[in-house]
Amino acid sequence: MPWLQSAGLRTQLLAATALPLLILMTILAVVGLSAYTRMTQSLVQDRDAELVGLSARQVADHWAETLLLLSQVAGSNELRSGDPVSTRQILSSNDALLRRFDDLLATDAVGRVVASTGASPLDTLADQPVFVRARDDRRPVRSTVLASAQGNQIVLVAVPFYDQTRRFGGCLVGVWELGGEGIAAPLRLVRAGSAAFSYLADEQGRILWHPQPSLVGQIVVEHPAVARALTGATGAETVVEDSRTLVVGYGPIPANALSSSLFADPSWQGWMLFVSERWEDITAPFRPFLMLVSLLITLMVLVPLLLLAFSSQQVIAPLQSLVEQVDRVAAGEFSTQLSINRGPSEVRNLEVKFNEMVAQLRRYQADIQNYVTSVLNGQEEERKRIARELHDETAQMLIVIGRRIEDAQEQASDAPLRTSLGELRDMVDSTLEGVRRFTSDLRPPLLEELGLANTIEILGRRTAREDNLDVSVVISGEPEPLPPEHELALYRLAQEGLSNVRRHANATRVDMALRYSPAAATLTISDNGVGFSVPQDTSALVAGGRLGLMGIYERARLLGGTAEITSTEGHGTTIRVSLPVGLARPEELAPEDHTPAP
Repeated sequence: MPWLQSAGLRTQLLAATALPLLILMTILAVVGLSAYTRMTQSLVQDRDAELVGLSARQVADHWAETLLLLSQVAGSNELRSGDPVSTRQILSSNDALLRRFDDLLATDAVGRVVASTGASPLDTLADQPVFVRARDDRRPVRSTVLASAQGNQIVLVAVPFYDQTRRFGGCLVGVWELGGEGIAAPLRLVRAGSAAFSYLADEQGRILWHPQPSLVGQIVVEHPAVARALTGATGAETVVEDSRTLVVGYGPIPANALSSSLFADPSWQGWMLFVSERWEDITAPFRPFLMLVSLLITLMVLVPLLLLAFSSQQVIAPLQSLVEQVDRVAAGEFSTQLSINRGPSEVRNLEVKFNEMVAQLRRYQADIQNYVTSVLNGQEEERKRIARELHDETAQMLIVIGRRIEDAQEQASDAPLRTSLGELRDMVDSTLEGVRRFTSDLRPPLLEELGLANTIEILGRRTAREDNLDVSVVISGEPEPLPPEHELALYRLAQEGLSNVRRHANATRVDMALRYSPAAATLTISDNGVGFSVPQDTSALVAGGRLGLMGIYERARLLGGTAEITSTEGHGTTIRVSLPVGLARPEELAPEDHTPAP
C-alpha cells in the first residue's frame, strides 16, 4: 500500500495492528455467524421435521374422529329412515360435525341431495366419483377438489349409510371449502409457536388452506418444500419467499398408517402438511445476544487500538518534537535543544544523540564564523593596506608624473607635441581620479569622518552621477551609534546592492532607505529592474552564480542580523538588511532563518 508507506508512524502502527486484528475478527465473526446460522437452521429444520411428523399424525387422528362422528350419524335411525325432515334436523343439531365441516348434506340412494345444513353446493352427486366409490366400496371416500354450484372449490367426504333393510340408502357428505374453517380445523391442533403457521396441500401440490388467502387453490409444485413433500419425504427446507427467509417443515399426513378401516380407501392418501416459520422470528430471541456479541467484538478491536494509540503517543510526541527541531536546525538555528522525556529508551537515546549533534554543529558554526570573521577582517586590513599603498605610492607617483608632463609641455616649442603632452596629462589626471575613487571604495575615509548616514547619501549621489541612475536616499529615525564593524558592513552591503543593480537589474531607478530604531539599523535597496525568481533555498544562489547576493546573507548573519531578498520577474528587486545595535561576538550568535521571501 503506497499510501500506508508514506503515512505517519502512528497511522502505520495502528494500521499494522488494526488491519490484521480487524481482518481476523471479521473472519471470526463471519465464520461464527455462518456456523451459528447453519447450526440454528439445522436444529430448526430437525425440530420442524419432527414437529411436522407429530402434527401430521394429529391431523390424521382428527380426521379419524371426524369419520367416526360421520359414521355414527350415518348409522342413526333418523338418517336410515329416509325422512328428509328428520335428516335435516339431525344434521343441523350436530355441533361437533358442523365445527369440522363447512356444510353437511345427505343424499338418497341415487345421489340426489335430500337435506343440507346450508346452500347445497351440488344438486346431485350421482355422477361424482366420490359417491360412486362410497356406494360401491361401502367405505368412507374423500373426493378430489371440485367446483361447487356457487363457484367455490370444495372437497367432499362421503360416508355410505343403509336403510332398515340394510340396503344402500345414500351418503352422508361433509363439505370442506378450500380456505374454509372446516378444512383448517385440524391445523389448530398444530403447536409450532406463535410466529409459525401451517397449511395443507393435496397430492397435486394445490394449496387447500393457507393463512394467505391469495395462495389458496394455487398449484405450487415448484416450491422446494412442496416438491420434496410430493416425493413422500418428511423433512424441512430453508427457502426464500418475497425476500424473506423461511424454514418450512413438510410431510405427508399418514391416514393410511392408522389401524382404522375408515381410511382403507386410497383417496385418503396424498395430502401434505406444512409448517412454516420466518427466520427472523426464529432468531428474534437470540438477536439481543448477537448484538451483545457484536458489541464485544467491536470492543475487542477498539480497546486495544485505543490503548495502542494512547501508548504510541509516548513514542510519537518525542519524534514529532524531534522533527520540528530538525527543521529548525535545517533552517540554520543551532540553538535548539530537546528535553529528555520518559519515553522509551530508544527515543531517549535518540534525543541525547540529537542534542550532541546540535552542540557539535554549534561548535562548527562558531568555528566557521570565527574563520569568516578573520577572513573579512583580513580583507578589510588588506584593503586598507592596498588603499594606503595606492594613496602613498601610486597616487603620489601619478601626481609627480603629471607635474613632469606639465613642465615638459611648457618647455616644448612644437605645437603637436604640446597637444600630445596635454592629452597625456589628461589621461594621468583621469587615472589619478580612478585611483582615488578606488582607494575610497577600498577604505571609505568619509565613513569615519561623516558617519554611515552621510556616507550612504554620498554613495547614492556618486552612483547616480557615474551610472546615470535616478537614485533616492532616505534617512529616517534617530541615528544610533553603531559598532564600526556594523557601519562598515552596512556600507559594504550598500555597495554590493548598488553593484548588483548596475550589473544585473537593467534598472532606471533605485530607492535607498536607512532606518534607525532602538534595536536595529535597517538598510533597504529597491529597484525597478527586471527582477528574478528568488529560490527558496539560499544555497541555490551559489549554484546560480549569484555570489554577491549570497554574500549579503552571510555578512548579515555573521553580525547577528537578518537579510531578506524579495523579487518578482518584471517588477524589480528589494534587498532589506537589518543589523542589531551593539556588537555581538560570533560565538554568541544565533543564526536566523535566511530563507528568501517569496
